[in-house]
Amino acid sequence: MNDIRLICLDMDGTLLDEDHATVPERNVAALRAAAERGAAVSIASGRAWDLLRELHEQLGVTRYAVLSNGAAVLDVATGEWLYENCVPDESRVKLIELLLDWGLPVEVYSRGKNYIQLDQREQVLQYAFSPRFRRILESCSEFPERLNEALPAGTVEKIHVFYVPPERREELKRQALAWGPLSITNSFQSNMEFTAAGVNKGTAVQALCARLGIGPEQVMAFGDAGNDLEMLRWAGWSFAMANGSQEAKAAARYVTGTNHEAGVGMAVEQYLLNG
Repeated sequence: MNDIRLICLDMDGTLLDEDHATVPERNVAALRAAAERGAAVSIASGRAWDLLRELHEQLGVTRYAVLSNGAAVLDVATGEWLYENCVPDESRVKLIELLLDWGLPVEVYSRGKNYIQLDQREQVLQYAFSPRFRRILESCSEFPERLNEALPAGTVEKIHVFYVPPERREELKRQALAWGPLSITNSFQSNMEFTAAGVNKGTAVQALCARLGIGPEQVMAFGDAGNDLEMLRWAGWSFAMANGSQEAKAAARYVTGTNHEAGVGMAVEQYLLNG
């Protein structure tokens, strides 16, 4: 595996520990060693860039960021947006209006920023995965009085609903799709994530690799959930976490340790650094 040129890393449930905010030291050490050998390290997250800056600093070697489930790709070194596929404005306006009317906890990612309507601030923050993640969410988000009016036209990467009651999930999906083609996925059991049609991490990673001139056999990818499946299927060296879903394990070529065990670092050590 000495020809690995790119390592793509999901965050929650994969690279991060149980607090959703800390990168285990074994992961940091392994990825820094891989970068020294010439492998570019890329975040591949459902989050917006502003919610990932602290994690980027922990790693110290992040070169690219696949964001919002693959709606955008950022060159971290230059600040250039390499790829974007945003939600059509007409669809996002209607969907956000519906979510606010239903009183569901929603955040919106746009050009790397995270937006939460001011009157929903506490409702959304209560769904933070841990006290540390709540601090990140609170300090790195925008809180406009009117969410739709604050979003620049043509820039919405993802609409994320932290919790949708089981009895309303199908109705919400039907309503959203009636306003135009969208991709709908989830990264944990109770949430729903809306992006433009065709958006997924696999498509975005392929677009990045096309720019870099590398193929799937030169890519390592790590994930644990439904929004990682296309990336895991495409990458030549793909790893599902032991704590991941059965779908992720079926999509990946290998299974590594849990996120809490620093399974990313374990696999990078075994297959890249020592293999």
